[in-house]
Amino acid sequence: MPTITLDKKDILNMLGKKVSDAELRDRISMIGTDLESMDDKEIVVEVFPDRPDMLTAAGFAKALSSFMGIKTGLDHYKVNKGSFKVKVDKGVKKVRPHAVCAVVKNVKLNELIIQYLMQVQEKLHKTFGRDRRKLSIGVYDLDKIEFPLTYGVKSRNFKFIPLEMKKEMSVNEILENHPKGTDFAHLLKDFKDVPVWLDKNEKVLSMPPIINSEDTKVSVESKNLFIDVTGLDLKACEQALNILVTGFSERGADIYSVDVGGKSYPNLEPKKVKIDIDYVNKVLGLSLKEVKSYLEKMGYGYEKGIVKIPCYRTDVISQIDLVEDIAIAYGYENFDASISDFGGVAEENKFEEFRNKVCNILTGFGFLETNTYNLAKKDDQTKNMGISLKLVEIENALNEEYNVMRSWMIPCLLDVLRSNKHYEVPQKIFEAGNVFLPSEKVRLGLLLTNASASYTEARQILDSLFNSLGLVGKYKSVVHDSFISGRVARVSVNGKDIAYVGEINPKVLKNFSLENPVVGFELNLSELFEIS
Repeated sequence: MPTITLDKKDILNMLGKKVSDAELRDRISMIGTDLESMDDKEIVVEVFPDRPDMLTAAGFAKALSSFMGIKTGLDHYKVNKGSFKVKVDKGVKKVRPHAVCAVVKNVKLNELIIQYLMQVQEKLHKTFGRDRRKLSIGVYDLDKIEFPLTYGVKSRNFKFIPLEMKKEMSVNEILENHPKGTDFAHLLKDFKDVPVWLDKNEKVLSMPPIINSEDTKVSVESKNLFIDVTGLDLKACEQALNILVTGFSERGADIYSVDVGGKSYPNLEPKKVKIDIDYVNKVLGLSLKEVKSYLEKMGYGYEKGIVKIPCYRTDVISQIDLVEDIAIAYGYENFDASISDFGGVAEENKFEEFRNKVCNILTGFGFLETNTYNLAKKDDQTKNMGISLKLVEIENALNEEYNVMRSWMIPCLLDVLRSNKHYEVPQKIFEAGNVFLPSEKVRLGLLLTNASASYTEARQILDSLFNSLGLVGKYKSVVHDSFISGRVARVSVNGKDIAYVGEINPKVLKNFSLENPVVGFELNLSELFEIS
């Protein structure tokens, strides 16, 4: 979990109230963060991943102010109509398709605020941005650029002066020699052209998600800023932008809209969620007559059963998330401690014993166990696998990475290989997890990749697993579009079909940006348990 360092005097100034160290320690620890240390100068806090809005000093102070009853309720942020326009070229769609922007004027910068800005960029990149893969942030001195801007692509021979450098470097030179280039070159490895921000006069702003240009960098003299967030997930980009601009607004800056390809950003309007007080009381075991005061203590607005959620709260999806915040506002220290009246003797579930046994066997074979989400990307489960399936879809999904319940394991494991392809091969992974068909089952997926991976290897591993369990598998050649024809088999045990084993189709590998052959199998662990 990310840890941020805050200037104590700055936080107290934003709170606008004199607070003792004892009260500060108590309230910070009870708001849903972990206070690591505090002295006369600094406050070091561990922020949980579900509250990226608290990674900014202003966002942290805002949350703490509400929680302490200093300034409660929903803040409203004004977005002034701007004349700033951005053109998005078609070329970025294959590389980094989404871009959102804002202009912030009358910013009061100093060394501390710039330090905060660098800190929040780093933390958002690492956590919310999945180490820049999902999104990356650029902040520039507005007065050094001229609109309209263009978000497009350039060849790898294109040159500009990267941040903290004194001479021009080509894209390839940056990716091979610049510290940030070497750290994140893998994000652009598969693309011939790279994304670049340019102003009206062809001045370079940045090459996302790698590095900004030296020509537009921010300093303590900067008064106005241009902010962009680019990435693979539009919703996440919008949320990250909201976190940044509202942080500046809390410090008195003015926000201006930017037209990006015909759409105006940022959108700082609160979203709305219904809440049922009876449901709140049932979950928390309380008898609350009203919830308005508790919600306002957590920075929400409330009216007639409708909760208005601040634009920077990325973690609130349904009313159960509101219930958690009501519990925080009520105070966990105020709940009555009670001992359950349930009595029994603990015993490990027999299926879990079996699953652990299987996993231990595969670990003994040299495979690494992974743990991916039950939620998956629809295209990965179907289109990218070359098949068509009826999936359990998520209603009003917040982003495309998690819009269906997974129906099989191999696509999730291919995604793991895709995210780790910059590491050396061989890579040997497996996972035993739930799938939804729509009935819930447990399947085991296993993949192996190296320069010479073959069907024989995958079958040998499956045979060895069966032997370890005292079972015998029978193999029948079949056709499955996710696998290479002639190198895939349907596997049965005691007359029951329970697995597919084979070599992944090259078309599928291309869809997942994988270069080396991949082999493996998917096994119905629930069925195998019944058989064994």
